[in-house]
Amino acid sequence: MGVSMRRLQGWEPSERTVYVYGSDGRLSSSTTTLESEFGPTDVEWLTALLDVERETGPHGFLISEATDPDADPDLPGSHYRFMAGTPQVSPEGSVVWSPTYDLAERAMQHAVSRVRGEDPDPHAGLMMPVHRVRVQPKKDRVRKRRIAPPPPTA
Repeated sequence: MGVSMRRLQGWEPSERTVYVYGSDGRLSSSTTTLESEFGPTDVEWLTALLDVERETGPHGFLISEATDPDADPDLPGSHYRFMAGTPQVSPEGSVVWSPTYDLAERAMQHAVSRVRGEDPDPHAGLMMPVHRVRVQPKKDRVRKRRIAPPPPTA
């Protein structure tokens, strides 16, 4: 926003004016200096924010996390996975990852389609949020044997 955090919290910069008088005692010049709005801490915060924004991918995760081999589902020792969609519980009780619609975006896109005389896009507002989930590494998983129920008796 171009305004320091200190200023948003009510701080105002101080002013210092230096007057210079000539040999005859008349004012010949004056210089007013404002205290710097952005102090060292503010500059460090802004620099850190720029670093984070530069390293964040379009999915909202740091590129270093998104490319970390510890999230690779093909490696047996990986601890994380990235799942796209919104987790929902199915009637059977299992978690299903499904797309979500940004309904405000959908309404806007449909309004634009109506203005243009086009058919509304059925996928308008579709979004696939990405979640990072912790999993047990493949090498540590214990396979459960499925035991078939006994055959029915007549």
